[in-house]
Amino acid sequence: MFISIFTEIIKDPIMQFVVVPIKRHISYPFTYKTKVERLQDEAQQLNSKRDRLQQSVADASRRGEEIYDDVSKWLISAGEAIQEAEQLIQAKEQAKERCFIGLCPNLKTRYHLSKKAEKKASLIGKLRNQDGLESISHPQPPKQKVAPSVYDREELPSRVSILKEIMDSLRDPDLNMIGVYGMGGVGKTTLAREVHRQAQYDKLFDVVIFVAVSQSPELRRIQAEVAEVLGLDLHEEGILLRANRLYERLNKEKILIILDDIWTKLQLEEVGIPFGPDCKGCKILLTSRRRDVCHRMGAQKVLELEVLRKEESWNLFKITVSVADGQEPKLPPLATEIAKKCAGLPLLIIKVATDLQMKESYMWADKLKQLSDLDNEEIQNKVHLVLKLSYDNLPRSELRSFFLLCGLFGQSNIQIQNLLKYGMGVGLFKHIATVEEARNKVYTLIDELKAECLLLDGDVNGYVKMHDIVRDTALLIASKEQHIFIGTSGAGLGELPTKDCTRISIPYCDIQALPQGMECPKADLLSVFTEDLSLDIPQLIFDGIRRLKVVDFTGMCFMSLPSSLGFLTNLHSLCLHRCHLDDIAIIGELKQLEVLSLADSYIVELPRQIEQLSRLKLLDIGNCSNLKVIPANVLSKFSMLEELYVSNSFVEWEAEAISNQGNASLAELEGLSHLRTLEIQVVDAKIIPKALFFNGLQRYRMLIGDVWGWHGNFETSRTLKLKLKTISYLEHGIRVLLRETEDLYLDEVRGRKCIV
Repeated sequence: MFISIFTEIIKDPIMQFVVVPIKRHISYPFTYKTKVERLQDEAQQLNSKRDRLQQSVADASRRGEEIYDDVSKWLISAGEAIQEAEQLIQAKEQAKERCFIGLCPNLKTRYHLSKKAEKKASLIGKLRNQDGLESISHPQPPKQKVAPSVYDREELPSRVSILKEIMDSLRDPDLNMIGVYGMGGVGKTTLAREVHRQAQYDKLFDVVIFVAVSQSPELRRIQAEVAEVLGLDLHEEGILLRANRLYERLNKEKILIILDDIWTKLQLEEVGIPFGPDCKGCKILLTSRRRDVCHRMGAQKVLELEVLRKEESWNLFKITVSVADGQEPKLPPLATEIAKKCAGLPLLIIKVATDLQMKESYMWADKLKQLSDLDNEEIQNKVHLVLKLSYDNLPRSELRSFFLLCGLFGQSNIQIQNLLKYGMGVGLFKHIATVEEARNKVYTLIDELKAECLLLDGDVNGYVKMHDIVRDTALLIASKEQHIFIGTSGAGLGELPTKDCTRISIPYCDIQALPQGMECPKADLLSVFTEDLSLDIPQLIFDGIRRLKVVDFTGMCFMSLPSSLGFLTNLHSLCLHRCHLDDIAIIGELKQLEVLSLADSYIVELPRQIEQLSRLKLLDIGNCSNLKVIPANVLSKFSMLEELYVSNSFVEWEAEAISNQGNASLAELEGLSHLRTLEIQVVDAKIIPKALFFNGLQRYRMLIGDVWGWHGNFETSRTLKLKLKTISYLEHGIRVLLRETEDLYLDEVRGRKCIV
């Protein structure tokens, strides 16, 4: 009885832990084919899943999105597993071999193969069924351009040394603000960009942000550039509210902010940048021409960037003057003397060496004489002279005029679109009929000035930069040759422009009102930049400057525009950027207007009177997020319109146009036969006319559906974001767009086998 009970108790464990394992091991040599076939099936399924995921990852990478780490690791593991499975599958043939003169199967080989195949198939099955791969990526905040390192190839030990000192200081937990000062042209911006590149490469911070402050700091622009890199949407209007949003965001991560080219103390709290002992993870690197500015900003460590040493100057000169194939040319004996005359200033060295590339010996001698004549003058005067000579040697008057126009902008970063609007307005481009031709001319001129080292790439797409010394030279030349009047940022106006003045620029001056009674009958351009919404604008401000072709008011508040605006019968470009606008009906009187830009402004309704602008070629109402009314049948009157920008703006499109009632409809765009550029959002694709896209669009950024935003970089000229759920069928016009689109975003595509 006892034995029977004991047997029943131990029967199941014996079966589970003894009999079953023995049976499984005995079966391995005889089931190897089945095991390998199962492994092959699992590997094929895993390979199919990996291919689909790799395609999705490639699409996400092309859109600039960041791939999740677990997705990347899964792809690596899947690739390794598939490779190992292939090796086992190929070993199947070896297992067929027999031993003992072919009389007996090789049980040992089959045993090991069967066991490994079973184990690998199980691992592949788990890998194939792994959860968490539904979401593979996430959009990245826009990244700033980071130039390749120049320190390594230029053999500049003094620069490498100060770079190392800065990087070590950034690692010091007791330091959160570092200042670098030095004279203009000594290479502060280049050093700051090298820190930007190195900090990103070393992953010292979660985010690295580079902002050019310049002589005329614009708080809104600085806030916007910081927010853009963070992927933060600053929709608030007030400076302090925007600062609070930035402050909260910057305190959440380990962030480095590089503030380049500071001229006077910048109130960081007004921008929203954390600093001081309460600052958690935010560190600041600032550059300035003046040491006292670094100290007044609160820098705990201040370093001086000195001119290059003699050997460094010579190395930089030789490398710059070398021909494109990288071979060192045979330099004339006086080359070393020319390099010495550049006084160790990288800006001057690069400019002079660039001018002498592949030039004859007599030009080298002439350049040496030019520099030698200035031995007793200040180094800055040498720089200005060299730049003035570069200006004089520009091959065409058009290029020289464009260079001076670039200098008129007070910002370090100059928006190329604004150069287009200004250039068209003043009639800079000769024999140009369309906006597209003008834009091509702008980019051509920019490339030519870059080749002369007079312009630089901007920090973000769509912008260019001008070194502050180059800009100073441009303004000095313009003041003499064109009699331009330029106010000083942060100071009063002092004297008024004279009668000979041809252009007037008032950038962020400390004034309560614009002057009344300016008598400048030759002036063709007036630009006023401010962040003071209370700045008073006299009603008769345009009475004495009636020949204006370009007017740019930025950052102002208008209950109504000055009544004297109607005097400007020759006005071609009107820019009202970042303004609070109410009654602007008087714009309808400007019959010669070709460019109207209200970008980034607070405006609720466009007046019907603008339908009288029959010569309008470019209308920019982008980023006017409060715009709710565009009167019906106004857009259709712009028969010459070539470019329409409604990005992040008006979305209240009507399905059909009703005669002078309600809002504009998309059908109004069908008759605009000259339209070549369109930026627009349509919430409901059903209201898009089928023939809308047959009119030869060359550039477009279109958002169709209610899920899209305008954030991120648009690096292509044809972008389409499409929500398929809003479309019961793909209209023919949208199919045309799909064939031409360079950057395509799709939403809610799951379950659709075909989208075209």
